[in-house]
Amino acid sequence: MKYKILLVTSFSKPWNNGWYYKSGFEKNGHEVIPFDAASFTDPNNAAYKMTKDLKPDFILHTKNELPAEVFYDLRKYTKIVQWYPDPVIPDWLPVYVKASDIFFTMSEGLVEEFKKINPNTFWLSQAFEPSFFEIKELTLKDKKTFTADVAFVGNLGSKAQYLARRGALEKVINAGFNLKWWGPKIPWKISNIPLIYGKLGRAYEGKFIWGEEYAKVAKLSKIFLAFDSMPHIRKSMSARMYTAVGCGAFYMCQHVEGIEEVLLPDKEIVTFQSEEEMIEKIRFYLPKEDLRKKIAEAGQKRVLKEHTYEIRIREMLSIIKGEKS
Repeated sequence: MKYKILLVTSFSKPWNNGWYYKSGFEKNGHEVIPFDAASFTDPNNAAYKMTKDLKPDFILHTKNELPAEVFYDLRKYTKIVQWYPDPVIPDWLPVYVKASDIFFTMSEGLVEEFKKINPNTFWLSQAFEPSFFEIKELTLKDKKTFTADVAFVGNLGSKAQYLARRGALEKVINAGFNLKWWGPKIPWKISNIPLIYGKLGRAYEGKFIWGEEYAKVAKLSKIFLAFDSMPHIRKSMSARMYTAVGCGAFYMCQHVEGIEEVLLPDKEIVTFQSEEEMIEKIRFYLPKEDLRKKIAEAGQKRVLKEHTYEIRIREMLSIIKGEKS
């Protein structure tokens, strides 16, 4: 069966996950109608009109793009499916969970909590969309720019979940390793001045990256270091893991509970439980190019076989079909 999906999420930036979801559906032969609420003067009425006129088989959304009561009301015309992409439960979320016919969480450890709100809750991990991360050319300039002993791509802003990353990355620098990191600029405020002008600030490569440049960092860095915001929540790995490993990175990350059921530590990725173990493993793997290459290739092969959005969308539709029957 081929579906028509009204995909309600952000499409304002080329790196928004909505583009990856759209590609995953289309690779499976389904029709996707993108709906970015921010692009409409009156998004509520636009959603009603498009739903009535186009008659999608279901509406898929991710966060709070429209008021929850709008999604409740749209259930008179079609199914409402939400795929929530974060490992936290903010105060605004429960009413949206209730408004969904089917709710997907990227954190397996939160399934039971969400089921208290909506019994039709399922775990659906994020994934990788290869077509957005193709390397067309690797130049000498690229190799100079993106090669590093240790690379980090992510946010080091002032939110609580980012502060621990700062300390861990400073330990990497203090241990004598060449670190480069890319991401949003650190907010300019007095409390951040020591950071901006310190060792970590000097390791900043000056910009946010995605797509081909992200793939170049993954391919050229010796160790791609990552930190998930909620590693204690079972199988709450972010899309970053799938993307980096799918791009060919030797991926080293905090151990997330249950991660070994997705990618095998020391075989397809490398994990650590503490900052001390992180430093030990960087020191162990950095001189072992052949071993790093073997692990990176095994991880990439697994991601491309099991964890692309094309595959993940099939898993989603299988659940939705089961709910329909």
